Amino acid sequence: MIWRPLVSVGLVGCCLVLAVFPAAKAATDDGAPADAPAVDDMPVQETNEPSLQYVALDAPAGMSQAVVVQGFPLVYTRQLLPLDGEGKLVGEGSADEQIEQALDNLEAVLDAAGSGLAHLVRLNVYALSHQAADRLREQLTGRLDPAVRPAMTVVLTPLPHRQALVAVDAVALAAAADPGSAPRQTLGLQRVEAVAGDRDCADAAVLPPGGVAYLSGQPEKGGLAMSAVAQSLSTLLGRLEQLKLSPAQVVQVKVFLTPASSADEALREVKKLFPGQLTPPVVFAEWIASVPVEIELVAQLPAAGQPAENLEHYNPPEVRPSPAFSRVALVHTQRQVFISGLSARAAGDGEAQARDVFEQLQSILAKTGSDMLRLAKATYYVSDDDGSRGIDILRREAFDPQHPPAASKVTVHAVGQPDRTLTIDVIAVGAGQ
Repeated sequence: MIWRPLVSVGLVGCCLVLAVFPAAKAATDDGAPADAPAVDDMPVQETNEPSLQYVALDAPAGMSQAVVVQGFPLVYTRQLLPLDGEGKLVGEGSADEQIEQALDNLEAVLDAAGSGLAHLVRLNVYALSHQAADRLREQLTGRLDPAVRPAMTVVLTPLPHRQALVAVDAVALAAAADPGSAPRQTLGLQRVEAVAGDRDCADAAVLPPGGVAYLSGQPEKGGLAMSAVAQSLSTLLGRLEQLKLSPAQVVQVKVFLTPASSADEALREVKKLFPGQLTPPVVFAEWIASVPVEIELVAQLPAAGQPAENLEHYNPPEVRPSPAFSRVALVHTQRQVFISGLSARAAGDGEAQARDVFEQLQSILAKTGSDMLRLAKATYYVSDDDGSRGIDILRREAFDPQHPPAASKVTVHAVGQPDRTLTIDVIAVGAGQ
């Protein structure tokens, strides 16, 4: 059945933080827009201008439950570890030192891409403990104007570097084109020399305003002729070809693998699928599964006339459609809603947690001018089979079986809140063009 309206819960006394950033505004010394407002009770606004709106609701200080973006180019980064310019780990055993270095690296990559911490939309945090994740949010908050409150998702996972305690990747606004100039049409991949990394791999991708394609996770076992990484990514690139897209339009590659220490080997396989160009930004997280790898993609979707709908859900003709997820979501609008990782407000079994999370999701979507029929991409992090079953039950209830979002469901070591077994983050579209 389709998810039915619910009474909003848990939103009494919440605040909505609004920051509408026109395309050509002066910046303060720290890079924030000069007119960024202080925290205030303001409704989410419909606008045809480039804008960024932070919807704090009941999120902790320094983050929002949702961020609504419209009309700006977006910067997607690779996963950034606490490594110095020579690739050496900073602060072994010290979460605070590692967090500072990881955020320094993120700031350097964003600055080089025409963005900055003051323009954060979403931050994904990978940590070995909840305490380290909390300290990262606190340190980030200390660097930001109070009005800057990105969406944030936390996953507990081992990291590609064995002594690393935290890592991050981000989505942020890039500078919009000056009025009267032609907007950029092609994806821009950038290597940032100030940050240690592979010279053949991009640290950031700048996605021009317009459409985007989200490709669901593709799990693979691999075999003697082709590794699991190559098989998974080849299938996804074949799916892009069906959509008349190419590897040059891939914005970000996210690899769920086991173990995390095999990330370097996996990256070598990923690079082979992008010959003659920088490899797009790559993110890693360790998952617990019977197959070694699952990969998902974000890709640029160039404008092609005026689409009938803001959002399409696509399944290749050779694949049997699932009522739980679509293989691809095609976003034809410039208005997207990035929602923080949601966990249940109280402990419980998997179904109870999932039901509470989906209630929260519906309330947030209503606050941001979206709804359950406009979900483009969902990532479900679960830490046990009961949490996984809970997600499956609620997906059957909540989604239109003809148009479920693109998705990945991943079993990880722990999710973003203690004593919980599932976290979901979601990207939705707004009603306007």
